[in-house]
Amino acid sequence: MKYHLHENKWTVLLDNFDYATATQSDIDHIACLLATNTLVIARNQTLTVQDELRVSEMFGVVQDVSALAHVPPYKSILVDGSHNKVVRVTGELDEHGQPGLFGHVSELDWHCNQAATPTRKPLVWLRGLRGTAGSRTSWLNNIMSYNDLANENKAALTDLKMFCGFAVRHGYSEFDFNDKTEEDYNEHYTPRLVHTNIGGQTGLFFPFLQIRNFVGLSEDHSRTIISDLRHHVLQEKYMYHHDWQDGDVVIAEQWLGLHKRWKFDDMPTRVLHRTAFDFAHSDLSGIA
Repeated sequence: MKYHLHENKWTVLLDNFDYATATQSDIDHIACLLATNTLVIARNQTLTVQDELRVSEMFGVVQDVSALAHVPPYKSILVDGSHNKVVRVTGELDEHGQPGLFGHVSELDWHCNQAATPTRKPLVWLRGLRGTAGSRTSWLNNIMSYNDLANENKAALTDLKMFCGFAVRHGYSEFDFNDKTEEDYNEHYTPRLVHTNIGGQTGLFFPFLQIRNFVGLSEDHSRTIISDLRHHVLQEKYMYHHDWQDGDVVIAEQWLGLHKRWKFDDMPTRVLHRTAFDFAHSDLSGIA
């Protein structure tokens, strides 16, 4: 398997790779790259739903969303034949007139997968099926942004834990902390801001639009820390911008990276498939 790095020096671009014929050794190699670089891109993939499931399960345990299978309108997001594990990301309406997940035209601001859930899956697979040209998704590398912090700033952040919400709060500067209900947040789960992932990489678990406050700090004090840190991580040198083409597969690590989908007027005809999974079936011994 051959690959090269994007000009940003961290995004992995697979060269002429075909997930349809991937071996477990290939997947183990990609898993190591995900655990260290956070993002792996492959173009020109022609896959069936069964291919997507097979490959996802080679990485690890795939999230089962069967709980949504009989709950309208959520059942409209499930892909037929996927055993309730592949989700439609689209504004396209199904036979019942329902869109898929995140089908709105406006931007889906910076976030990660299920920040408030302790059993969250650390990898998300996105495959572009059709209508993707002209749309853009951007990713952040919060290993690099953490490494660039001064040692005294790292020390100040080390012990911080946070309360996260399930929703994405658009426009943090306009966020009204008083216009919230407590059920938006998981009071029983307080992940650390500074996180070391399964690959031994330390960085920031920082879904800033999904954080209410840090444990033991007021919301005003937390807001100041979050705002300052947000400006740091949103520097262009920590970003990768992906301009979609049909057939693209993007896999992203969800602890030390965030992503944002930009506004796209043609969401009603843009269709992606999504799975979420862990590293349980991956051999990560190849990480140096």
